[in-house]
Amino acid sequence: MTDRLIRLMRIITLVQARPGILARELAERCGTSERTIYRDMDALSAMHIPITHKGRGRGYTFIGHFAMYPLGLTEEEVQALYKLLPVLDEMKPILPECFEGAYEKVLAAVYKQSAEKAEFQSGDREDHTES
Repeated sequence: MTDRLIRLMRIITLVQARPGILARELAERCGTSERTIYRDMDALSAMHIPITHKGRGRGYTFIGHFAMYPLGLTEEEVQALYKLLPVLDEMKPILPECFEGAYEKVLAAVYKQSAEKAEFQSGDREDHTES
């Protein structure tokens, strides 16, 4: 049961960090089969976690504004994190085993922070146009 709970939390983190992630990618990241991912998605849905499948080849994403708590990173820090993505696979052999999971959690929080910032700025513009 503990392994499944950890995997469910990892799925939530991965969907937030990488909107549009495919079941195949989730299975690889979680060390399980695609069929298990589909069962896990059913379980998350039963728990009212608002993850949706966007269609064949378009992966999973959250419905609405569901996300984990954001970090207070600067724009430069956010850009630095995203610049690491393309070289992460090359660096895996020299990184601690737990690095990838930690990095994905940070990216998930960064995504939430960016979404909230964009929403706030959009609302701010609407307030100014109504005046």
